[in-house]
Amino acid sequence: MAELVAVFLFIGVVAYAVLGGADFGAGFWDLIAGGAKRGREPRHLIDVSLAPVWEANHTWLIYCLVVLWTGFPSAFAAITTTLYIPLLLALLGIVLRGAGFAFRKATVRTEEQRLYGAAFAVSSVLTPYCFGAIAGGLASGRVPTAGNGDAISSWVNPSSILGGVLAVLACSYVAATYLTVEALHRDDDKLYRYYRDRAMAAGAVTGAVSIAGIFVLQADSPRLFDRLSGPALPLVVLAAVGGLVGLALLWAKRTVGTRVAAAGAVALVIVGWGVAQTPYLLGTHLSITEAAAPNASLAVVVGVAIVAGLLIVPSLVLLFRLSGRGVVGVGDRPFRSSVRQGERGSGEGMTEGSAADRASRAAEADRSDAAKAGRGAGARLTKGARSTGAKTARTPAAPLGPTAVQGQPHRWVPYVLCAGAVTATAVAGARATRPDARWYRELNTPDWQPPPWAFGAVWTPLYASVAVAGGRALNAARGPQRKALAGEFAANLALNAGWSNLFFRLRSPLAGLAGTLLLDASNIRLLTRVARTDRKAAVILLPYAAWCAYATCLNASIVARNHEPRHRGPSKS
Repeated sequence: MAELVAVFLFIGVVAYAVLGGADFGAGFWDLIAGGAKRGREPRHLIDVSLAPVWEANHTWLIYCLVVLWTGFPSAFAAITTTLYIPLLLALLGIVLRGAGFAFRKATVRTEEQRLYGAAFAVSSVLTPYCFGAIAGGLASGRVPTAGNGDAISSWVNPSSILGGVLAVLACSYVAATYLTVEALHRDDDKLYRYYRDRAMAAGAVTGAVSIAGIFVLQADSPRLFDRLSGPALPLVVLAAVGGLVGLALLWAKRTVGTRVAAAGAVALVIVGWGVAQTPYLLGTHLSITEAAAPNASLAVVVGVAIVAGLLIVPSLVLLFRLSGRGVVGVGDRPFRSSVRQGERGSGEGMTEGSAADRASRAAEADRSDAAKAGRGAGARLTKGARSTGAKTARTPAAPLGPTAVQGQPHRWVPYVLCAGAVTATAVAGARATRPDARWYRELNTPDWQPPPWAFGAVWTPLYASVAVAGGRALNAARGPQRKALAGEFAANLALNAGWSNLFFRLRSPLAGLAGTLLLDASNIRLLTRVARTDRKAAVILLPYAAWCAYATCLNASIVARNHEPRHRGPSKS
């Protein structure tokens, strides 16, 4: 159970590094964008790309803190009483960064804009550096089990400095990649070349520092070095390959897969660190099991994490999709005529220029909207016309209300319904599953069966993918097709929850095998039906179907290894 909670904790760390890290990296590029005139367009792209999602990304930080102090209270106490200086600096950076980002768009005075812009940019570098330094202190064993370690050397040391620098560089690489893709989506060749060159440079510098860091870790953290060059080496190699693939896709002006490659490279580095750190949570003196809370508390943490994942992940996916479509975003903010264009500070560069510039952009946007409307007459989301005077006004995008099809529900309703159904399925299956039951432990299981904690770690993202795919497919379906698809999803989830009851409550691997074979057949039908409606939703469901097929093979192996009949009564152990 402790290992499962640790996996959930690390999932949050990876998500925050990939999503929140991109936000911090954008602040780094804002810092070095130059003066008001030269940096106006790059900062504006950062502004419109960051504003809709930057607050949501910090959800993962809160998640990590809650899981850490609830699941591993002794480790939480040791970390906070030793590394309180970088933790406070990171917290201060997050607050100042948010305040600077918000206030510099609400003021027109040059001095204030420069102040808020500087707070945003500097804090965007300080915060990831502190987080990287904290990771270096943990990995190098400078946080004692009892806490109250050295407040300075615990985060001012070779491993921490390396971690902080790599954190800033990785964030800048991911952010530059995301912004390059955003520029491609906007058909802005100038900004594409601007951020592409910076992504290339950030990737090259990150690789060089990583190579130099090998010698730092070898001298300062020998165990971490041995593990990174041993069991974690494949992940490190894959991370390097992912980074190179991302850069190659950027150079080729490919938008599909570019962000995934860049984010995957960073995620694999963090996962590699986690593998190298296992089984310890602090250095080599406090293991995951020793730091864990009682099993009752861990069970609650697992349940809450699963439910939170099923609710939050689809919501974030929807937010990112709407942001990518331009449904949520930042409108053009008019300036007061008393502010001269040449007097604007670096913070003001994030917004629009003169009234003539805004009018030109509004007219260009109108032409683009008209062209899109001509290509997709049945589009559900339309943009209003914009005026082209000194003050521009954007008609709000069509709300997520009734679509163009009569009787079509709100687009978010299927996502909510699917998330609720999947949550109920997960809860029902978890209540029936008893891997600690004596009869189950006595079964002859194959060597390739994963440990018990791995099932929860795998099923959490799979359940989230089912909710997302279901919402997409139901939104795309119409009339009778929608009802048939909803019935197919309901039957599939019922079979999913039923397997646990057949296998564990009846204590019958054979009944479980029959149930999982029916689930596989349902998966084939579901994939076929979903593919006719939304191919992307079908692709999202593929890992779920593949894991169910693997579970069938595992169940069949257990049946073959255990021929003796077993008691079929209700499980009480």
